[in-house]
Amino acid sequence: MPTAKEVQRELNRREWEKRIAECESSNISVREWCDANGINVNTYYGRVSALKKDKLKQKKQSVQEIVPLSAVQEQPDAASTVIIEPTAVTPQRKTVHAKEKVIIRKDGIEIVISPDISSDMLVLLLRGLKEC
Repeated sequence: MPTAKEVQRELNRREWEKRIAECESSNISVREWCDANGINVNTYYGRVSALKKDKLKQKKQSVQEIVPLSAVQEQPDAASTVIIEPTAVTPQRKTVHAKEKVIIRKDGIEIVISPDISSDMLVLLLRGLKEC
């Protein structure tokens, strides 16, 4: 649960986002807009800079870390199923043939991935798993 200080910081951030958007959408200069709204120009630009830094920080935090994986053949005589499991060892490459499927298991969730999945869909899937 966020603290009162965190809640206040978020409200302040949203208010400044709103003010900056109003200024940018107005047809007057930043200086004129700040004068009309009783805001110091240096304060305005300081808030613009702080919001950009926050967005950059959030973007860096949202970048998915790569987890080393290894491919393990679950049932060699069955229908060529490959299980992907996290490992501390450097992953080894394994060629997945057209008839093979990939199964990813995490916290009781099992996802079977077709070999013809698009890279964009796979990235979305992995990001979703990260949030679980």
